[in-house]
Amino acid sequence: MLTFNKMILNESTEWLVFLHGLGGNSSLFYKQTDYLSKHYNLLLIDLPGHGKSKGLDVKHYSAEQVAEEVVDLLYALNIPKAHFIAFSLGTIIANALMNVATEKIITLTLAGPVLKWSWWSNLLVKGSYRLRHFAPYMAFYKTFAYLMMPNQNHAKSRYFFVREATKLGREEYMKWAYMVTVPEKVYMKNLHNKNSIPKLYIVGGEDHMFVKEAINAATKDTSIHLQIIEKSGHVCILENSIDTNKAIYEFIKSQNVKKDKSSINEISATVYRKVL
Repeated sequence: MLTFNKMILNESTEWLVFLHGLGGNSSLFYKQTDYLSKHYNLLLIDLPGHGKSKGLDVKHYSAEQVAEEVVDLLYALNIPKAHFIAFSLGTIIANALMNVATEKIITLTLAGPVLKWSWWSNLLVKGSYRLRHFAPYMAFYKTFAYLMMPNQNHAKSRYFFVREATKLGREEYMKWAYMVTVPEKVYMKNLHNKNSIPKLYIVGGEDHMFVKEAINAATKDTSIHLQIIEKSGHVCILENSIDTNKAIYEFIKSQNVKKDKSSINEISATVYRKVL
């Protein structure tokens, strides 16, 4: 079973489930937990091979396989439904959750959504994957850290990104590598299997690898709410946690208000029918 950390406000409060990025662990969300733990129960999960979670005995991971591990944990903890908040690699897993366990999702927030690579980054990713056995994995990781977060104001995020990746190890990196090269497989499957789950895409205005596709997705899918965090790169959850946290909280709150209004309307309609 995946390792996790729980922060419980009270038993009747809704749950937020956090899914981190490649090479990190659940501690990545420390700027979110301080704020959101005042309003919700939190479940912070270490994905396979990350943090204290053991890797799975497979050659390489699939998004659906990891999503099933997350679902198994929710069942073990008796969490019937939750709001999911994912970052970077975790957004691929979150998208897969919509294919394997729609019933577990109340809302979905994707920060730094990895939907598909731009044409030039796709060439780099696929090329690096072919050369993965001929160079240290950290060489590729550091290169992509600079490509994804090139600006001076991204320096702290870059440092955190690389520091945490050293804990992953070559064996686990190799297991995750293939999934990272083809994030569009899960994304395209979701486009085919349309659903009405409310989604929030939070993307840094300087996240040049993914911002265009996030905008494109939001224009095609009315269930997606888009929040662009200006002067932030890929790791917007750290670079501008104030605006990111506000966006998450307001989005979930707005969906709960809609749900409450819907329930009131249903009750009113039932009463009206009985009166007639």
